Amino acid sequence: MLPLSNILLWSLAGVLFGSLISWIPGFHIFNIMALLVAVFGVGELMPLQAFPFFAIGAIVAYAYVSAISSVYFSVADESAVFLLFPTQRYLLLGRGHEAVLLYLIGAVSGTLILVLSALLIFPKVLPPIYQATSPYITYFLTAIVLFMFMSEWPKEGDRGKTPLQRLWMAWKQILAGMFVFFISGVLGFLVMNTNLLPTTSAYTRLTPMFIGFFGMSWVLLNILSNPPMLEQVPDDRVESSPYNIAKASFGGALGGTIAAVYPIITGGMGALVAGHMTSQRGDDAFIISQGVNRVIYYVGAFTLLFLPNLRLTRGAAAWLVSSMYTPKSYSEYLAAVGVILLSAGISFLFTYYISKFLARSFNVVHIRKLSYVVALVLIIISYVLTGPMGVAVLFVSTAIGMLAAAFNTRRSYCLGGLILPVLISMTGHTGAFMHLLGLG
Repeated sequence: MLPLSNILLWSLAGVLFGSLISWIPGFHIFNIMALLVAVFGVGELMPLQAFPFFAIGAIVAYAYVSAISSVYFSVADESAVFLLFPTQRYLLLGRGHEAVLLYLIGAVSGTLILVLSALLIFPKVLPPIYQATSPYITYFLTAIVLFMFMSEWPKEGDRGKTPLQRLWMAWKQILAGMFVFFISGVLGFLVMNTNLLPTTSAYTRLTPMFIGFFGMSWVLLNILSNPPMLEQVPDDRVESSPYNIAKASFGGALGGTIAAVYPIITGGMGALVAGHMTSQRGDDAFIISQGVNRVIYYVGAFTLLFLPNLRLTRGAAAWLVSSMYTPKSYSEYLAAVGVILLSAGISFLFTYYISKFLARSFNVVHIRKLSYVVALVLIIISYVLTGPMGVAVLFVSTAIGMLAAAFNTRRSYCLGGLILPVLISMTGHTGAFMHLLGLG
């Protein structure tokens, strides 16, 4: 194990690295870490044993600071105020800083829940629960996907003039979601099971696809919508209640834990299930629960790599790190828990002051100009990691992400790019699906 001073040094470097890039819309810490490894190589930059602590600092920073891009850089025009996420509505009302503060309340709550769980619950409770339930993950995953579709029913089923029109209005959004899920799944299947991308990019072959689904399509929407730069109130005040905070923290922790422990289930999917189980209501509760959920999903999932009697590899960062060095002792596990607390404190301050600065100077740099720069950087990242075919995959997945927006259906259906190929593999039908596509 590294000396404590080195652990602190590399953890702080990770926090700084994550904080500098996580406020930029379209950037994801997993993609940037992969780019860092591909260009420089870990052994050249830092000792291999330090890489997990650098990564955990960067991931904690991302879980906090990415609230800035979610709140300030993902908004349409004011006519869509009733169709948008709560954070976007807060921004249109000049309350973007308040939305960030609500998120931070959730993030701090999530950090405390995670740290206490990591010290008192995870080592004894998680291994037997995981061993007992992991054989049924295929059923869990299938049930959650079906629930995602069912939870959209019925959206507009009472607006048609005839029974046939009402039936169509009720089904069209679900059918659009199924279509996006299926074509995303076909793209993901081709990326995972063919030589479409070079074999040298084994750990990053999914990166351009996810950049297109969620990063590039988001950036392009910012360019096309040309959102207004509205004056923001920088005051430190929030409208919520202790009851809402407690209830949102419980729901966020439940969803984040499901997503952190079980493979393929993402934070959004876990939040959807937990939100319905705990009957979440209100914009403030939603934002707080997102803060809790994202911290436990991203940081908690990576922490499981440190747990010696379980050592689960969850998430792209964990796979990237474990390909070079896997922590082996309880000392490293306890050090990681301490690093989470330290990194969370620093990331909180970064997020707070960046939000304060943006609220005071929101109209200085227009989102559209920033989005052009980010779009170019995302193309460069895809090319460096996976070559020309990676850029082609990026363009196709971006079109699918834009299609979800055009159909006004959930962007999370693009997760079919990961879920469908895994379900096909788990049920032993990879060969049959290859044959169906004319590839086998």
